[in-house]
Order: sequence, then C-alpha cells, then structure tokens
Amino acid sequence: MSTEPHLSVIVTITSGAPNLGRCLKALEAQQNAPAMEILVPIYHNFDEVAALRSAHPAVCFLPVEGDEEGLASGDPGLLHLTYDRRRATGLAAARGKWIAMTEDHAIPDETWCAGIAEAHREPYAAIGGAIENASPRWLTRAAYFCDFGRYANPLQEGPSHYASDINISYKRAAIEKTRPIWRRYYHETAVHAALEAAGETLWLTPRIVVRHDRGRLRLGPLLRERFAWARLFAGRRAAGAPLLKRALWILFSPLLPALLAARRTAEVVRRGRNRGVFLTAFPSMLILMVVQAAGEFIGYVTAKPVEIRSPAHTPEPGRVVSR
Repeated sequence: MSTEPHLSVIVTITSGAPNLGRCLKALEAQQNAPAMEILVPIYHNFDEVAALRSAHPAVCFLPVEGDEEGLASGDPGLLHLTYDRRRATGLAAARGKWIAMTEDHAIPDETWCAGIAEAHREPYAAIGGAIENASPRWLTRAAYFCDFGRYANPLQEGPSHYASDINISYKRAAIEKTRPIWRRYYHETAVHAALEAAGETLWLTPRIVVRHDRGRLRLGPLLRERFAWARLFAGRRAAGAPLLKRALWILFSPLLPALLAARRTAEVVRRGRNRGVFLTAFPSMLILMVVQAAGEFIGYVTAKPVEIRSPAHTPEPGRVVSR
C-alpha cells in the first residue's frame, strides 16, 4: 500500500464478515488501480475483525467512537445511524485526493477503482455509478429493486441530484467543504445538497459498477428494517420542514406504494433489461413499499427519525432529495 494514496476507499459494514470478506477480495483484485488505501470503520465488538485483519493485512480497520447503544438496541433505525457514523469516521481518516464509498454487500467490478480515477479527471465534485443485481434470491432482488433499481444499467450519463452511497466518490477538496455536515453522521442527501448549493456538480456514469447481493434475507427482519429506515428518512426530512409541507407529505403517504411501483416499473421498461427478474420480485416489492409508506407516515407525523432518542443519537437535520 502506498504511503500517499491517490484513492481512499471506505467500506461500510452493514451485513457482516462473509460479505465484507467478499468485498475486500474484489477491491484487492482491482486491475490498473491507482495507489489506494482501503478503510473499514469498525466498532470494538466486531468479533470477526481478527480473522479479517489476518486475511487482509493491507486493509486499515478504523475504530469508531460512540453510538454503541445503537448496536445493542436492536432498533434498525438506531443501527442505521451507526452506519452513518462509520462513514463519517472513514471520511475523517481518508488521505486520498479522491474518496470512494461502498458497503460490504456490494461487489465492485474489477475496474471500479480505475474507473473512479478516470472519471475524476473531469471537474465534477461527486461521481456516482451504476448498481446491478447479483443475487438469485427473490427477496434480495425485491430489496435491490426498491433501493437501487434506479441505478441499473444502462444508466444515463449526466448531472444528477442523487447518487447512492454504495457507489459514490468525491474529490477530497470538495467533500472537505461539507465537513460540518458529515462531521458526526454522513447523510448522502445532506452532503449532496450542500455540494450543489456551493455550485458543485453531482454526476452519474454507467461505467463505474458495483453488484448488489445482501445474501439470504428473511421477510420479518427486512420489514422491520424497511419501516425503520423509512421513518429515519421521513423524520430527518420533516424535522426542518414547514408545517404545511409536512401536512402534504402526511396526506400523500398512502399513495407512496403506487408511486414507487410505477417509477420502478417505468425504469425497467425503459431500460429493456431485467424484466423477468423484476416480475418475480414485484409481489415482494409491493409488500416492502407498503411498509415503507407506513414508516414514512410515522416519520412525517412525529418529525422524529427514530423511536428511541438520546443526545448521542440525534441526527443533524439536512435537506433530503426525492427518490
């Protein structure tokens, strides 16, 4: 590993050791990669870290301070805040002139790092890439289409108001300008809104690809996760919004499943790919979308991102862009 990396890659743990090991292997096998460092922010109770350190000695495992209550609470909303905390820890430690982010369940293509370096020859502050499905499991496919179907290839190249934090990279000089926003918790929507407000451009490209596979999911935990993450999204959004706007969001929350289903269907039809896979996942997607709508409704009504709150787990409000 170079002492002066050009690229820092932050891998956020959301699934666990098997998926993390697979992601790290894909990063270590990159072709024509720039000088790089791989950063994995971890909490002290991550039991598998010793084995992973032994298997991946070039990877830097960063200790994360605070938010242990979220790990022990069992609340998916508080647990999601620990993911945001990990990302912020990685950003603060990154040394590269480009900083990329992904998650342990993502499998970067073999030219992912080289593609990021090539893309950042352009002046764009943030560059997001494509996200493809790599799972044969119907429930994992449903989660993919709900969360990342909009990023499937062929992805239209050009400026965008959104990109996913499992395939995003920044110029260090640009992301440093938003440090007050991600100092404690990194929220992609708040960071991207701040970059746009500063006159920077967020760009999407189909040439930088990761593949999504969370492994075997169970419906019950996935539904609880879907509800909590939707409440977190809506609670953050509502916390700084005028009362009239909150009232409109509350009023239209019951229409959300139909709206999201129509958008995802239109995307698949327009791209002309994955239609059969989409059809098999569609019934499960509808269930997830109904639960998501319920979570957003509660978030808008309460304007609280999580059920259990303490000063340590009060996420900074930030602008949240549309899906």
